[in-house]
Amino acid sequence: MWVAEFKVWHKGSPLLPLSEQMDVHMFSQYLNTFEEKGKPKIMRMAVFWGKDKENAIKELYKHTDSEVIFRESDQLFFSQNATRSFHTMVSDKNVFFLGPILEEKGFQWWKVGSNKKENLLRFFERIKQQKGFATIELLSIKDKKIGLLSFSKMPELDERDLEWWKKALQEGYYQYPRKASLEELSKKMGIPYSTLKDHLRKTESFLMRKIGREL
Repeated sequence: MWVAEFKVWHKGSPLLPLSEQMDVHMFSQYLNTFEEKGKPKIMRMAVFWGKDKENAIKELYKHTDSEVIFRESDQLFFSQNATRSFHTMVSDKNVFFLGPILEEKGFQWWKVGSNKKENLLRFFERIKQQKGFATIELLSIKDKKIGLLSFSKMPELDERDLEWWKKALQEGYYQYPRKASLEELSKKMGIPYSTLKDHLRKTESFLMRKIGREL
């Protein structure tokens, strides 16, 4: 299976503006589709964290094109019109999303799969043509052996990734308010800023999905 990772911005998202305007981060996941009053709807879930998470959650409740169904702790389950969802507008039967979408600082990070590389490249070009409405950056595209059963399994963390995350935890990076910035951690640990950021994000993604599955 071919897997591509993209960095995306697009108009119409109920979550992207929140992550751009506030100190908040989210993992979002599409759950199912249904019909209500003859109109197709999409059910989604989002997990919030960060300094402004409560304000961001309040704003989602007020979003005109979304309806919050219920809340459990920092998780919100909400619906939106399928015809207004950017993902349904640009996707087709040849590509599908793998895992949750990270939303932070006004961008989304997508992991998309297909049986053919050219399907992912066409998907990429289709979004690139949405000038003024969307932007997309191809971060990686690889041929990986991924079966359907892998969706129910948690990927293993490298021991190094876990150690770096533990060090960040010990230094107060995840406390509120933070006792150490990412720049300070990078210098203290002797690890390049971009490398540390990417590896912490990978670990955070693993842990958030694990928590979500257990809940």
